[in-house]
Amino acid sequence: MVHALKLAAAGLLLAASARADLQLTPRLVDYELDGVKFKQLVFSDGSGKDITYSPPTGWEYSGSATKLSLRPPKKPQAEATVTKVTLSRPGVFDDESIKKITDEALASVPSGSTNVTLVSQEKNPLMIEKKETFLVTIAYSFYGENYKRSIMFLNRSKEQLRFELVSREADFKDLQKAFLGSQFTWQNL
Repeated sequence: MVHALKLAAAGLLLAASARADLQLTPRLVDYELDGVKFKQLVFSDGSGKDITYSPPTGWEYSGSATKLSLRPPKKPQAEATVTKVTLSRPGVFDDESIKKITDEALASVPSGSTNVTLVSQEKNPLMIEKKETFLVTIAYSFYGENYKRSIMFLNRSKEQLRFELVSREADFKDLQKAFLGSQFTWQNL
């Protein structure tokens, strides 16, 4: 009886850990809504449910187990990414973690950048599947060009997803609107 309980507990632990292992390698699938055909990206986390996302229209994509890259058309100096980071314990957005991720965002600029500035911090600019988010936006100069970067953090059990956009400052507002708007399309995350 004790052996059976141990096996059952181990099975539940494996199922729970499989749920947390989101793979960002996308599959493209078609779906139909009210007679209109759409394309969306499908990911797996081992739970048996498809996790879906619709990137902004016209953006190219590629992915690996831990990173999804998105490139807007006709903007060679812009890129959006969704990356997965494993956490040692479930993440929260308390004062300590907010300071840590803000410091990480500021340190993420390319080496040699100047005029690095924290533009804004915002808790819950949007909720994704009832999960809290934290958005950091920074500005910097690199080789005479002004850039902006945003990183939105989402904690998913023992994983943290980071939705990052970097572009020339002149393109940032429109690209940020499209990228953040696409985050509402995540399903089963």
